[in-house]
Amino acid sequence: MTHYTKRRVENLVAISLCTLSAGIGLFWLFFILVDVVIEGVGALNLSLFLEDPAPAGIEGGGLRNAFLGQLLLTFFAALFGVPLGLLGGTFLAEYGRGSRIARIISLLSDIMTSVPSIVVGTFAYAILVKPFGHFNGWAGSFALALIMIPIIVRTTEEMLKLVPWELREAAFALGAPYYRVILSVVYRGASAGILTGILLSVARVAGETAPLLFTSFNNTFFSVNMNEPVPSLTVTVFQYAMGPYESWHAQAWAASLVITVFILVVTLLGRFIIFRRYGRWKIL
Repeated sequence: MTHYTKRRVENLVAISLCTLSAGIGLFWLFFILVDVVIEGVGALNLSLFLEDPAPAGIEGGGLRNAFLGQLLLTFFAALFGVPLGLLGGTFLAEYGRGSRIARIISLLSDIMTSVPSIVVGTFAYAILVKPFGHFNGWAGSFALALIMIPIIVRTTEEMLKLVPWELREAAFALGAPYYRVILSVVYRGASAGILTGILLSVARVAGETAPLLFTSFNNTFFSVNMNEPVPSLTVTVFQYAMGPYESWHAQAWAASLVITVFILVVTLLGRFIIFRRYGRWKIL
């Protein structure tokens, strides 16, 4: 076998293994999505969004409280996490560029993005649940915000670094202070990427269950009081899926479909923003 033939065989084997691996992954992804759609569509109805849960064992009812609770938890998580993540990424890319502390923070952010969410939940439980003696919605939003922050920090840092330094120098030459350069020039140039990172972080926390089990817990009643246990869609799906009633199982499938569609819409929105900002070839 010549050297050329050997390289062609190795290349063919490598391509075949990569294609096979991708095909296996896509098969299970497609299988899960199809299963969620088939099982969830049949249980979708207006009462699912407009009514509160029925007593255990009784048909009917909905998940209005869980939908609203999930929105509250995600909203306050974004309210806490987005500004902190944006400011942290700005510091790393602008004021701390090349410094040791910036490299350490970037490394810690990368580690935090890989930390299991249940660890974040136990941390939030230790500082916002145990000292007060009861579960509460603020602890849940805090836990979700901790998951969002490192994602936004790293995305913001990388997007700001892509803005050419010459644009900053041109703004400096006009007499603009550094903070004004960041707000008017750098943020504007990286706005699409930053917004995409924010949307992806929201999509990430929208499907989290483990940290909410330790913090906001759940509530079978309609409640918007963040000082008490707050209902959440993900925890409700977990509890209903483990329950003994078929009506619970059907609603769990429907709620899973809603969460999947929400994450899909957020992801497509991020892609659309990149498409509008950079054009077709930047998406691919």
